[in-house]
Amino acid sequence: MEEQVEQAVAFALSPTADQSLKNQVGSWKSKNPLVQLAINFCDQVKASPDGWHLCLSLFVRFPKSTPEARLFALQVLEDVMQNRFSSLNKSQVIQIQSTLMEFVKREYVIGEGSGVDLGAEPLYLKNKFAHTLTLLFIQLYPSDWHNFFDQFLELLLTNTVNGSKTNIRTVDIFLRILMSIDEEVANIVVPRGKDQAHRNTTIKDNMRSGDIQKLTSTWYEILSDYRVRNPEIAEMCLKVIGLYIAWIDINLIVNDAFITLLYELLSDTKLRIAACECLSEIVYKGMKPVDKLKLIEFLSLTNIMGNLDFTDIEFVEQIAKLTNVLGVELCKIWEGADSATKTVAYNQIELLLPFLLKFLANEYDDVSCAVFSFVSSLQTFFKKQKRQVGSLTGAQLEFLDSLLKVIVIKMKYDDETEWEGTEDEEVEEAEFLEMRKNLKTFFDAIFNIDESLFTSYVHTAVINTLEKYQMVENSVDWRELELALHVLLLYGEAYKGQLVFVMKHNNEIVAFTPLGQMVSRMIQCNVSTFQHPAIPLIFFENVVRYYQFFEAQPECIPTILEAFVDSRGLHNSILQIRTRSWYLFYRFVKLLKSRMGPYVENVLTSIQDLLVIQADLSSIDVSEGAITRDQAMEGGFDDQIYLFETVGTLITVESIPAERQAEFAKIVISPLLEDIERNLTTEMSEPKDLNVLQLHHLIMAVGSIGKGFPEAPKNEAPNAQWVILLKQSTEAILVVLKALSRFEIIRDAARFAFARLVNILGVEVLPYLPELITGLLNECQVSELLDSLPFIGLLSYKFNPSIYDILNELIGPLIIKVFFVLNQTPSGTDEAMLLLNLRKAYLSFILSLLNGGMDAVFVSDLNQPRLENILQSVVHYASDLADLPSARTAFSILSKTVTLWGSPIQTSTNNVVSVDSGRSLPGFEQFMYEHILRICFEVPMKRSFSITDGQSVLVLNEIPGILRTMYSQRGHELLDYLRRVWLPQNLADEFVQALQQLDQKGFKTYFRTFIQRSKS
Repeated sequence: MEEQVEQAVAFALSPTADQSLKNQVGSWKSKNPLVQLAINFCDQVKASPDGWHLCLSLFVRFPKSTPEARLFALQVLEDVMQNRFSSLNKSQVIQIQSTLMEFVKREYVIGEGSGVDLGAEPLYLKNKFAHTLTLLFIQLYPSDWHNFFDQFLELLLTNTVNGSKTNIRTVDIFLRILMSIDEEVANIVVPRGKDQAHRNTTIKDNMRSGDIQKLTSTWYEILSDYRVRNPEIAEMCLKVIGLYIAWIDINLIVNDAFITLLYELLSDTKLRIAACECLSEIVYKGMKPVDKLKLIEFLSLTNIMGNLDFTDIEFVEQIAKLTNVLGVELCKIWEGADSATKTVAYNQIELLLPFLLKFLANEYDDVSCAVFSFVSSLQTFFKKQKRQVGSLTGAQLEFLDSLLKVIVIKMKYDDETEWEGTEDEEVEEAEFLEMRKNLKTFFDAIFNIDESLFTSYVHTAVINTLEKYQMVENSVDWRELELALHVLLLYGEAYKGQLVFVMKHNNEIVAFTPLGQMVSRMIQCNVSTFQHPAIPLIFFENVVRYYQFFEAQPECIPTILEAFVDSRGLHNSILQIRTRSWYLFYRFVKLLKSRMGPYVENVLTSIQDLLVIQADLSSIDVSEGAITRDQAMEGGFDDQIYLFETVGTLITVESIPAERQAEFAKIVISPLLEDIERNLTTEMSEPKDLNVLQLHHLIMAVGSIGKGFPEAPKNEAPNAQWVILLKQSTEAILVVLKALSRFEIIRDAARFAFARLVNILGVEVLPYLPELITGLLNECQVSELLDSLPFIGLLSYKFNPSIYDILNELIGPLIIKVFFVLNQTPSGTDEAMLLLNLRKAYLSFILSLLNGGMDAVFVSDLNQPRLENILQSVVHYASDLADLPSARTAFSILSKTVTLWGSPIQTSTNNVVSVDSGRSLPGFEQFMYEHILRICFEVPMKRSFSITDGQSVLVLNEIPGILRTMYSQRGHELLDYLRRVWLPQNLADEFVQALQQLDQKGFKTYFRTFIQRSKS
């Protein structure tokens, strides 16, 4: 039988089996029928009540079975230990226990020096066996296996060789078992159930009562014996000590003998890293602040660290981590201590500060990053001290100044780094930028601690570097110059208030502030011409960050514009710099639009070549089908869009005469319209993906230009001279949409352009909307509906009431389209999420129309027949507790409908029915009572509706408002209906009285209590 298991495991893991089979036997699946047969057999063995017995024999037999079969055997045994241990009787447990311990003796005790070559166990089998024995241990210790540790400690001393005190093979497996015990019993990262937690506490308490003392003595002996004999064993022992220190008596380890040994190991090149890690765990141990401080004083680690060898970078990183733990713990102690303890704690912190600066300044970033937590804790400590005392000491200010210098220097690119300006950054580059981001938080914190010190240093550092460059252009390395400009940029981000660049007297500028001096010097020294790609880019970042400087010094604007439009910026040969400059230029122009008037013509002339659109299919796989929206924006076009937005901003600068504005608009837009006509003609005669993509880009460009134009007054037509040109653009876009509406990217571009054109043209755009919306909806996908519904909602708000006739015709087909899509079964998770989002967009759309005063479209002669279906859909979504946000929106819609249409129909004396000021709707009162009122009680009474859940509470809060609105509309008619249909007889009077007498807030509280009582 053992052979059959062995063969089945081997066959299941054969080359024809799935690769995933090699990981976990229990989850084997395969399409190969023979392999699956073997898998099924293994599963049967695993599930069999006696399968463990077979696997136990398989694992311990000699000669040994294959490693794969023995691994499977241990997996079966582990499953029994973890999930079916209670099914074993006492004799079976004893059998497992004795068999495994006999295996320990054979494999790990007598195996060494026995003259029998049993072969070394593979490492993964050692660890698996250690874990299996651990699972048995936690089931039996201490009640049925109280001498577990004594047995092993005795075995450690058995069959030793070469004069050693312990058996190396036994020590090895025992240390692995100890690590496994900590993982199963003490590891706080692993979530535990209540029973497991109680069991683990019992195990630890019993271990601490006697066994731990024996273990710590053994650890000391192992370290002393194996530090030279076998450093790998000693290293494993140090790891065990580091694990156990968190939950055992600290004095068992922190004593003269043990600590002296650990300090000696810090000088051992093979063990010093492990010893350092062990000391970090000792310092990190949870203790009362006063006790922790005494521990740190006893350890006196700063004295030891000063004498260590700092040549091995891996060891240096570990010392940095030890320093970090010490520093963080001392800052915690200071936080909650009395004044005397604070003084002692800070004295210890001061001893660490030279090490902190040393490690932070280390050329290796991993070493620097190792002390980041200490830096953060220390800065928090300084902030609190300054808040409590009012100032820092002279020594602290001196340290803060040194810390700032180190932080800034650490932000500098390494000497080996060559910034290529490519998008494909190396891993090291990405890691450096991430470290810079972290350093920035420390940089900002120093500003908050002492603004004067911070400003003085930054000002000196930046000015000195720029002056050095200005005197001799090639005297400064690009890394040094980039650092100065980077620090200048960060200065403004650290400064939270209003940036001030000049000091004035009687409205006259009398001097620059330190920030003004830095920005002014950056411009004067002509640093943007530096022949390294990193410099102009950071220069432009600074220019945009400090755009207010140019409001105070507008005479500097031409210099900046010249730098932007030439080969330093917009025309740079490096793609990354060029495309980033396009965005920064857009920001600069937009922020300083009022100052751009004198320069518009020159700028437009300079960038005319960049406004030429050339679609590129090289990065798009058209064989997969139609080009997607995301693909259409690739190839740099998403960046080029910013240039067209910039152009729109420049064209409409207010200081430019209207005639010139129109001329500029024609210069920019006419070529785009001509290109649209040319490509549409070509596409209709010779269909090509490239022409469709080009048309998409052209339409997007027109829309982007429009983004820079001013908005038309609501419900009015703009009177600017460029209106005719934009109307021509609108017509051209509609021609393309009508001809090519089957392409998603054309529909997307048309929607994008119109979203901007409607703001510019105002009511002038209304005649074009029916054709636009029809073109968008005829073949739209779910994702497009998600965009179209808010877009149409925006139109209805913007053009209410002018858009009524258009919306009245549109609402029916639109709702039908939405219903058709929502009623489809999703094919996967992504589609299910799209449909869920569409549901939310649909409900938000309905609510926006009702709130925006467009409710008349729902009750018009054309659409009233569809109203009940719409309302039924809202009721359905209000009842769906699987999507509570949508349910809340649905209840908001129902509340609005009650307000709008819930009033009684007024009847004149001659029995002629009339609507009360358009607020009543024939038949709505029946729907209100049968459906709206029904779900007001049904939904919160559902078992799955939890009143303690935040989203459920938001839904519940909508319902009292609906009931109060109904009462205000229908009065005693509603009260009578509630008594007859919905309210229990014993609560009817109370509920009705609350509805009549309580205000909105009071009734909301009452209704929640009413639901709670009714569900209990």
